[in-house]
Amino acid sequence: MRWKPFIIALTELPQARERKIDASFFPMVLSDQLERWESTHAHPIPEEIRSFMSQSNGLESQCGLMWPILPLEKWEFIHDECASAHPWIRFGETAEFRYLISLGHSPSIYRHATFGSDEEFFASTIPSYLEKVFRGEC
Repeated sequence: MRWKPFIIALTELPQARERKIDASFFPMVLSDQLERWESTHAHPIPEEIRSFMSQSNGLESQCGLMWPILPLEKWEFIHDECASAHPWIRFGETAEFRYLISLGHSPSIYRHATFGSDEEFFASTIPSYLEKVFRGEC
Protein backbone atom coordinates (compact mmCIF):
# COMPACT_ATOMS: atom_id res chain seq x y z
CA MET A 1 0.00 0.00 0.00
CA ARG A 2 1.13 3.54 -0.67
CA TRP A 3 0.60 5.00 2.79
CA LYS A 4 1.37 8.68 2.26
CA PRO A 5 -1.36 9.35 -0.34
CA PHE A 6 -3.82 7.36 1.81
CA ILE A 7 -3.01 9.41 4.93
CA ILE A 8 -2.97 12.73 3.09
CA ALA A 9 -6.49 11.90 1.87
CA LEU A 10 -7.49 11.21 5.49
CA THR A 11 -6.27 14.68 6.51
CA GLU A 12 -8.88 16.06 4.10
CA LEU A 13 -11.79 14.41 5.92
CA PRO A 14 -14.20 17.01 7.33
CA GLN A 15 -13.52 15.83 10.89
CA ALA A 16 -9.74 16.09 10.37
CA ARG A 17 -10.01 19.57 8.88
CA GLU A 18 -12.33 20.74 11.64
CA ARG A 19 -9.99 19.46 14.38
CA LYS A 20 -6.86 20.46 12.44
CA ILE A 21 -5.54 16.89 12.50
CA ASP A 22 -2.49 16.99 10.28
CA ALA A 23 0.21 14.41 9.53
CA SER A 24 4.00 14.48 9.64
CA PHE A 25 6.02 11.74 7.99
CA PHE A 26 9.60 10.71 8.68
CA PRO A 27 12.35 8.93 6.71
CA MET A 28 11.67 5.26 6.08
CA VAL A 29 12.99 2.46 8.26
CA LEU A 30 15.52 0.28 6.47
CA SER A 31 14.63 -3.39 6.13
CA ASP A 32 17.69 -4.45 8.14
CA GLN A 33 16.44 -2.32 11.08
CA LEU A 34 13.06 -4.07 10.93
CA GLU A 35 14.78 -7.45 10.73
CA ARG A 36 16.96 -6.58 13.75
CA TRP A 37 13.86 -5.62 15.74
CA GLU A 38 12.20 -8.92 14.78
CA SER A 39 15.33 -10.88 15.67
CA THR A 40 15.72 -9.12 19.04
CA HIS A 41 12.09 -9.84 19.98
CA ALA A 42 11.88 -13.23 18.23
CA HIS A 43 8.62 -12.25 16.58
CA PRO A 44 7.70 -10.90 13.13
CA ILE A 45 6.16 -7.46 12.70
CA PRO A 46 2.67 -7.69 11.13
CA GLU A 47 2.83 -6.97 7.40
CA GLU A 48 0.62 -3.85 7.42
CA ILE A 49 2.70 -2.00 9.97
CA ARG A 50 5.93 -3.31 8.43
CA SER A 51 4.77 -1.87 5.11
CA PHE A 52 4.06 1.47 6.76
CA MET A 53 7.45 1.58 8.49
CA SER A 54 9.20 0.86 5.18
CA GLN A 55 7.75 4.21 4.03
CA SER A 56 7.92 6.34 7.21
CA ASN A 57 9.45 5.84 10.67
CA GLY A 58 6.34 6.88 12.52
CA LEU A 59 3.42 9.21 12.04
CA GLU A 60 2.92 12.33 14.12
CA SER A 61 -0.28 14.36 14.05
CA GLN A 62 -1.68 17.45 15.73
CA CYS A 63 1.79 18.92 16.22
CA GLY A 64 3.06 16.13 18.46
CA LEU A 65 -0.08 15.70 20.54
CA MET A 66 -0.82 12.37 18.87
CA TRP A 67 1.56 9.69 17.68
CA PRO A 68 -0.66 7.27 15.73
CA ILE A 69 2.49 5.32 14.90
CA LEU A 70 5.57 5.82 17.06
CA PRO A 71 9.08 5.64 15.58
CA LEU A 72 10.43 2.08 15.70
CA GLU A 73 12.90 2.92 18.48
CA LYS A 74 10.00 3.94 20.75
CA TRP A 75 7.97 0.76 20.32
CA GLU A 76 7.48 -1.37 23.40
CA PHE A 77 7.38 -5.16 23.07
CA ILE A 78 5.05 -6.61 25.71
CA HIS A 79 4.99 -10.32 26.45
CA ASP A 80 3.35 -11.25 29.73
CA GLU A 81 2.16 -14.84 29.44
CA CYS A 82 0.05 -14.45 32.60
CA ALA A 83 -1.94 -11.62 31.00
CA SER A 84 -2.09 -12.80 27.39
CA ALA A 85 -1.16 -15.87 25.39
CA HIS A 86 0.47 -13.74 22.70
CA PRO A 87 2.77 -10.70 22.71
CA TRP A 88 1.85 -7.12 21.83
CA ILE A 89 3.59 -4.07 20.41
CA ARG A 90 2.76 -0.68 21.89
CA PHE A 91 3.13 1.32 18.71
CA GLY A 92 1.03 4.47 19.19
CA GLU A 93 -0.06 6.91 21.87
CA THR A 94 -2.01 10.02 22.71
CA ALA A 95 -2.36 11.81 26.04
CA GLU A 96 -5.31 9.54 26.91
CA PHE A 97 -4.55 6.20 25.27
CA ARG A 98 -1.82 3.80 24.27
CA TYR A 99 -2.36 1.71 21.16
CA LEU A 100 -1.33 -1.92 20.95
CA ILE A 101 -1.21 -4.35 18.08
CA SER A 102 -1.75 -7.95 18.96
CA LEU A 103 0.84 -10.35 17.60
CA GLY A 104 -1.53 -13.29 17.76
CA HIS A 105 -2.81 -15.21 14.75
CA SER A 106 -5.03 -12.27 13.71
CA PRO A 107 -3.31 -8.93 14.40
CA SER A 108 -5.84 -6.45 15.77
CA ILE A 109 -5.46 -3.05 17.37
CA TYR A 110 -6.49 -2.36 20.93
CA ARG A 111 -6.25 0.70 23.08
CA HIS A 112 -5.93 1.11 26.81
CA ALA A 113 -6.20 4.16 29.00
CA THR A 114 -2.85 5.75 29.84
CA PHE A 115 -3.96 6.13 33.44
CA GLY A 116 -5.95 2.98 34.07
CA SER A 117 -6.26 -0.58 32.96
CA ASP A 118 -9.26 -0.42 30.64
CA GLU A 119 -8.40 -2.17 27.40
CA GLU A 120 -10.71 -2.32 24.41
CA PHE A 121 -10.74 -3.46 20.82
CA PHE A 122 -10.23 -0.43 18.58
CA ALA A 123 -9.68 -1.53 14.96
CA SER A 124 -9.06 -4.63 12.92
CA THR A 125 -6.47 -3.16 10.53
CA ILE A 126 -3.96 -0.30 10.34
CA PRO A 127 -6.01 1.52 7.63
CA SER A 128 -9.19 1.34 9.74
CA TYR A 129 -7.18 2.48 12.78
CA LEU A 130 -5.82 5.49 10.85
CA GLU A 131 -9.31 6.34 9.57
CA LYS A 132 -10.51 6.53 13.19
CA VAL A 133 -7.50 8.66 14.14
CA PHE A 134 -8.22 11.22 11.44
CA ARG A 135 -11.94 11.23 12.26
CA GLY A 136 -10.92 12.23 15.78
CA GLU A 137 -12.06 9.03 17.47
CA CYS A 138 -8.85 8.33 19.33
